[in-house]
Amino acid sequence: MINVDNLLKKNWYLQGFNATPAMLYGPAFSMVRDMPKALGFGYCACIEYFKDDVCYYAYAWDDLCAILEILLKKCAGNKNYPGYLVRENEKICHEVLSAYDRIERKNWQTASVKQLFSFWRQINDLSAYLCSVSHIVEGFSLTTEDKIRKLIAEEFKDDILDKTILLTTPRLHSFMIIEHYELCLLARLIKNKKITLSSVTDLKKYPDILKKLIKHQQKYFWKLNGYTSAKKLLPEDFVDEIRELLSKKVDLDKIIFDYQSLSIRVKKRDALRKKIKNKELKNLLTIGDKIFQIHDRRKECLTRTIHYLDSLLLEISRRFNVSMNDLRYIRALELEKLPGIMPELKKRRKTSLFVLLPGLKGLVFSGAQAKKYFKILEMNQQQDGGIITELKGACASSGKVIGIAKVCRGEKEISKMRQGDILVACMTQPEFLPAMKKAKAIITDEGGLTCHAAIIARELGIPCIIGTKVATKVLKDGDLVEVDADRGVVKIIQK
Repeated sequence: MINVDNLLKKNWYLQGFNATPAMLYGPAFSMVRDMPKALGFGYCACIEYFKDDVCYYAYAWDDLCAILEILLKKCAGNKNYPGYLVRENEKICHEVLSAYDRIERKNWQTASVKQLFSFWRQINDLSAYLCSVSHIVEGFSLTTEDKIRKLIAEEFKDDILDKTILLTTPRLHSFMIIEHYELCLLARLIKNKKITLSSVTDLKKYPDILKKLIKHQQKYFWKLNGYTSAKKLLPEDFVDEIRELLSKKVDLDKIIFDYQSLSIRVKKRDALRKKIKNKELKNLLTIGDKIFQIHDRRKECLTRTIHYLDSLLLEISRRFNVSMNDLRYIRALELEKLPGIMPELKKRRKTSLFVLLPGLKGLVFSGAQAKKYFKILEMNQQQDGGIITELKGACASSGKVIGIAKVCRGEKEISKMRQGDILVACMTQPEFLPAMKKAKAIITDEGGLTCHAAIIARELGIPCIIGTKVATKVLKDGDLVEVDADRGVVKIIQK
């Protein structure tokens, strides 16, 4: 039997975001089961702490460093290894998404309870398989961020910020940027035809445009899903987005031009990379390109996965007439315990800690025991005492602004964002996009040079500071702050 106290005393890296266990069960198990099976190496453990739908996801630092070491050795022995990872990941993603569709085509409403349980377990196993290659992402991104910045500074001496952003520009657009571009194309078409748009019915006179809207909705209805729950968007939701773009007189031509100009930016990036003399930096940037592709594809597929997981849970919830919010704390192996397990799930929602280990079913603790274990995890995350008036992070998108902070930990808090506020988050997920579009700047606890917040902020042309570690703990709603992204500094002007 493993000693949990000793395991937790290792050095852990914590990522905080809104989530529920049912949406992460497969990806978490994948770290200790599917990744080693696919790549021959993986993690010694995965630990998740939950409190009222907020999750702290823990990675052991020695695991991350070991994965980086193995990755670099494999790349040194075979320069095509990063490309192999991309192709293998894409093959798995295609296979899994096809399997999801087959399961969804079955009639869940008429299926037996036993069949529903089987479907949900299948999707959990598929989501674990989905991450079997892509869990390599954190082993690279979390361990090389500071190294890459340092090597760029040593290589170029001046204009370091601009060069860092250019050198880490992805070769491909993220899936969220692609969706936004396609929506802007549709909005421009409606604008050019001078259509007064208040609802979907206004497009019935324009069947070609209506067809494009429906196609867009069917392609991206899942885009605002979060690791807490699913949110299926209807055609009317996309109409609302288009109306907002048009009412705010957003420069659609500029957005479309910037999107189509990526190849120009990549050419500039590649020209600058050719000037690099440091072989280690060149190697890290090259690997980073492939890691971004894998990471973005994983984020897209996991966002889509949530639709299937949550829709099935909703049907299970209906059959047993139990709380959907509490049901999201069940494990796949516990389904047969319904409905008797519901009081325990309610406790887990308040406070719980999940430990997943190679070859074992996993452990779960709730209440005081979970809190005790999380305190051990947090020990290395504690900050110095005293009044904090300034936070430091890393620049992901340049600029300097002053504004009102709004701390958002998930979809439930996004509604408080107003135009021109400064978004403060642990890390941004796809469901944060509406808030990001309103933000004057973005501050995160976590993230790297090619994280979701960094990519979206650059596309929106707003300042972004990542990796502050404690922004969501220190800053409060209504704080007046100065975001100096060029220096990576957040100054609290007034509490």
